[in-house]
Amino acid sequence: MIKRLLIPGAFLATLAAMTLTTALATPQQYDPTNDWGIDVGFVINVDSEGFELPTAIALVPQPGDDPDDPIYYVTELGGRVKVVTNDRSVHIFAEDVFELKSKADLPITGSEVGLAGVCLDPRRGYVFVTFAYDDDGGVLRNNVVRFESNPGTFSIKPTGQLEFTEVFSADESSPFQQIGPCQVDGDFLFVSVGDGKKPAFSQINDSTLGKVLRMTLDGRPITDNPFYIDSNARNAANYVWAKGFRNPFGMKTLDGRVFVADNGLNLDRFLEVQAGVNYLWDGSDFSIGANATMVLSPSSGIAQMDRYPDGSTMFPEEYRQSFFLTTSGNLPWTKSSGTRRPPNILTLEYSLDDQMLLATPKQFLRYQGGQVQVLVGLGFGPSGLYFVPLYPDKRGVNAVYRVTYQPSQVGSLNKSALEVMSHKGCFACHSLKGTGGLQGPPLDQEGLISRVSNRLTSAEYRQNIDEIDQLEHEPFSLYRDARSQILNSNGLVQVKTWLEYRIQEPRFDNTTAVMPNLDVSPEEAALVAEFLLIPPESEGFIDRWRNWVSKFFPNPSKRHLVYYFGAGFFLGGAALGLSYAVARILRRSRRV
Repeated sequence: MIKRLLIPGAFLATLAAMTLTTALATPQQYDPTNDWGIDVGFVINVDSEGFELPTAIALVPQPGDDPDDPIYYVTELGGRVKVVTNDRSVHIFAEDVFELKSKADLPITGSEVGLAGVCLDPRRGYVFVTFAYDDDGGVLRNNVVRFESNPGTFSIKPTGQLEFTEVFSADESSPFQQIGPCQVDGDFLFVSVGDGKKPAFSQINDSTLGKVLRMTLDGRPITDNPFYIDSNARNAANYVWAKGFRNPFGMKTLDGRVFVADNGLNLDRFLEVQAGVNYLWDGSDFSIGANATMVLSPSSGIAQMDRYPDGSTMFPEEYRQSFFLTTSGNLPWTKSSGTRRPPNILTLEYSLDDQMLLATPKQFLRYQGGQVQVLVGLGFGPSGLYFVPLYPDKRGVNAVYRVTYQPSQVGSLNKSALEVMSHKGCFACHSLKGTGGLQGPPLDQEGLISRVSNRLTSAEYRQNIDEIDQLEHEPFSLYRDARSQILNSNGLVQVKTWLEYRIQEPRFDNTTAVMPNLDVSPEEAALVAEFLLIPPESEGFIDRWRNWVSKFFPNPSKRHLVYYFGAGFFLGGAALGLSYAVARILRRSRRV
């Protein structure tokens, strides 16, 4: 009897181990945080899938309650507009919006031809789409089409459409720097248009190229536009709101105010656009800096942008006055492309009342995957920030992602310390628990302590300190006592002291430090240092085991193998123990 029971027990144990090991061979569920780095506390999820080269997104401000009510619209480069409903189903709203001679070559040529922007008018149920197309004569033109649907809740299919062909009939477009985004502001439609690689046209009023245009919601001129002449729908001057742009591919309107991100050759600029002003683009980098609120150098390829909603509490307070901008980075970007900048989302803290920036741009999200990728679409909805990459992920799937802030995900992490690190931009270069930048070393506890301790106890470090102590200029002369304090301490006290000074002034013991001074106060530095060195109180056996495994098996695939093997071994042992106990009980009962 014992043998009969032990055999099934052994079989169960083996089966458990095999089942868990087999799970390793099955494709694991895609985790966006493997490809997209973001601050601790923020969560990235795949919101919907089923797109092909998506370019822009427009969120319904107040979606309906039914499962089939739209929550956002997405344009695809090749000519489709898709709509996603509450149940996350993806529907074709419109297709074959335009005609092109070679749609299939669009992603290969790297041109900007195709569907570009999308914006909504909730009051009337209008869906506006901007695009470049081949007219009947084979000439590349810009255009806008207005699709009609249900006011308020919109619909998964349009009930009518109207093209604004006359507005753009005077200008031949270009595969590059063509029409950009649109924005509905009250009873007006704003449209930004690139210069079509013809800088001189951005300066003249009788061309739509290199302009921000303002028109009615049915594509008619507006009499109080700054260069209005007559009611002729083919007269470009009737629509010009501002001129002198190269490629204003980011635009956001707020109660009549217009903000634009204009892509230059080697510089990008962010500015609030004033009616009738010439922003002086003439083909030179110097002209891009003219009248700019902020200049990004080098150029990062700014695409869609949005502003954090007034009164919202979905993100921490520090984002309350921020614009969010997608940047494409250097094209094409891959992880192995060396110094090329990856696509990311930047935040610009800007005071609407004072009309000025309140801080330098900060990195909010960064692409860290190994695929060729471009970040294009972005927008706030009622339940988070949505972003849209142009190319598929490592699964070969195009998706829309949603970012939410979940303080509960922080667990026992010190929220105040994380806020300091986030606000000061630490995660732009460093990672923590798998999220953040890749330029600097990770800040996870075990690796951090061993790395710093080995450095501080080395003979090379003491020799370096002796040399720095001889320097009489700042900041080195100010930190002699700090360096002495470090040399005369040991263990975690030494590491913590070093971290505090390092966070305040990265060069205090290193003349060649590349880490910038982030203007961190001594109190903030002490808070962060303590946070990085004290183990989380909630860390249990499983967490400690996982950390131990991670220390010896940094490769994720090997790490998962250890997890599965360990779990299988444990369950198999438990099954054997259980079968043995049952066998003994049965044996005793037979004796009785």
